[in-house]
Amino acid sequence: MVYNKEYYKQGYYNKLSSKSTSGGLCMGILIILGVLILDQAVKFYIQTNFALHEARPAIRGLFQWFYLHNDGAGWGHFANQRFFLITISTLAAAYLFYLWRYEAQDSRIAKLTYSLLLGGTLGNLLDRIRLGYVVDMIDLTFMDFPVFNVADMALTVGGFLLIVLLITDSRKKGGAE
Repeated sequence: MVYNKEYYKQGYYNKLSSKSTSGGLCMGILIILGVLILDQAVKFYIQTNFALHEARPAIRGLFQWFYLHNDGAGWGHFANQRFFLITISTLAAAYLFYLWRYEAQDSRIAKLTYSLLLGGTLGNLLDRIRLGYVVDMIDLTFMDFPVFNVADMALTVGGFLLIVLLITDSRKKGGAE
C-alpha cells in the first residue's frame, strides 16, 4: 500500500493498524482470560498451601506472600457489604464489557485498558460470589500498603491506562477546536 497524506489526516492508517475487529477481539479475550486465570490460579495456590494470615517471604525487600480474606473493597471500605459489592461489581463488569466490545474498536490501547479492567473486575467478582470475600496475598514489604492480588494489579494498570486515555482524548479534542 502506498502512503497517502489525506488518508493519514483522516486517521485511516491508525484504524488500519488497530481496528482489526477479530484481532482486537481475540487480543481482548486473551487478556481478560489471562488475568482471570492467573488471578484464580494464584488464589487457589495460596488457599491450598497457606494458613489464613500466614506470611512467607517472596522477594526480599519487595514483597511477601500473606494470605488474607478481604470482605470489603479497596482499603477495607464497605466491609461486610457482600450484596452491595457484588451488585456494583456486576454493573461495572457489564459497563466495561460494553466499552470493551463497542467503544474500543479503534484503539488497541483502549482495548487493552478495558480488557485489564474487565479481567480484574471479574476476578474479584468471582471470589465475592463464590466465597463471600476476596482472597488477597501480595504484601509489599518496602512500604505500608494494603495486601492485594493479581486482579487488583490488573485494575490498577487498567485504571492508569484509562487516565492516560482520558488525558490524551481531551488533548485531542482541545487541539481540534
